[in-house]
Amino acid sequence: LPADAKNQDDAYPSLNYLLRPDVIAHLTEHVFYANANKEATALVSQQVRDNPGIYPPADVRAMLVALKVQERKLDRVRTRA
Repeated sequence: LPADAKNQDDAYPSLNYLLRPDVIAHLTEHVFYANANKEATALVSQQVRDNPGIYPPADVRAMLVALKVQERKLDRVRTRA
C-alpha cells in the first residue's frame, strides 16, 4: 500500500482475505494467472496446474529473469492511472 493511501487500515482485511489459499486458488482458476501462494497450489485444478502457460515447467522458470527495480518516483508515476 502506498504510504499516503487513504484508509490503509481498511485495506488490510481485504489483502489478508485475498492471500487465503482457498481464495487465491479460486482467483487463479478464473484469471488463469499463477499465484505464489504455495498452499494454494494444491487447491488449483490439475488442468490449470498442468498448463505450461500458467505454471511454466522448471526448465522454463530457470530462464526467467526479474525486471530491474525502478526508481521509486518513476514507479509511482507508472502505477498511477
